[in-house]
Amino acid sequence: MLIWDGINPVELTGYVRAALADRPQNQFEMERWLPNEQVVDLEYRFNAGGQGLVDAATFRTFDAESPIGSRPATIRKSGELPPISRKIRLGEYDRLRLRNATDEIRNSVFNDAARMMNSIRGRLELARGEALWSGQVVLNENGVIATVSFGRAGGHSVAPGILWSTVASAVPLTNELAWIDTYVASNGVRPGVAVVSSTIMSYLMQNAEYRALVGRNGFVPNRVSQTEVNNIRNDYGLPPLFVYDAQVSVNGAATRVIPADKFLYLPAPGSTEGSELGATLYGVTAEALELDGLAGSDEAGITAVAMKDFDPVAIWTKAAAVALPVVANPNLTFVADVA
Repeated sequence: MLIWDGINPVELTGYVRAALADRPQNQFEMERWLPNEQVVDLEYRFNAGGQGLVDAATFRTFDAESPIGSRPATIRKSGELPPISRKIRLGEYDRLRLRNATDEIRNSVFNDAARMMNSIRGRLELARGEALWSGQVVLNENGVIATVSFGRAGGHSVAPGILWSTVASAVPLTNELAWIDTYVASNGVRPGVAVVSSTIMSYLMQNAEYRALVGRNGFVPNRVSQTEVNNIRNDYGLPPLFVYDAQVSVNGAATRVIPADKFLYLPAPGSTEGSELGATLYGVTAEALELDGLAGSDEAGITAVAMKDFDPVAIWTKAAAVALPVVANPNLTFVADVA
């Protein structure tokens, strides 16, 4: 295939990168916790294990030698960022139908490039979700077989004694107060938010422990509102609930980014802890190396090209990236299988 001369690849790449930056976050919210970061490399390197509690210094007498400090126990992890790409065809019939409409062909290619970029973004959102709730990313597709484990402590993956789906007898408030203690013991701070599905939110709205706290004068409602749930949580010093139900299509099947039965603690996005959680690393693609006009740090990130084929005649629009979400401080996450 040859590069189609209707759009300069640098222009097309700039378009999809701008579109990626401008996409509304309310579709793929996990970008708030593992934001996109460009690295001029093919490898990722990070220290897994988390910062943990602050190691307090000790006072000393004048003229005494300074006590020796210690670094938190971490495990150095490294590996290669895997490639991910998607392409779509503008076929012979469409090419003939638009033969005298150069602007329409260009618009079709731009739209196809944005669509392919969003496919890559969707797969990376799925990987972000997996990294946050499972503490690892497992790849087994198109010949890529790899597991990247971020080293989250075993005590940060739990299940309640009574599943929250048993709304009459589950004690989610009691459960969370114990889980918060574990989170604080690991990190020295409380989580900033609890990510739940609408299914889990519904269980909490019907839960007997929550309903009893809303009841007045012997009357206990059959269901409480989301506002009442969060008000009770605030009274108990628990983080607010963030309902997230995003799904992507995987081989034609709707697949949730966060499974419906998972309850997930995360730091507040944009907080000090949130900025230390991790990132989605975008490296340099082989396609970027072939483009005149991209150099240095501009090479890193998603790349788009339009190519032409002659048998049969077609224009292929391709988006490519070398990327992976990385959780550098996995103990800032905490997951419970509650349903």
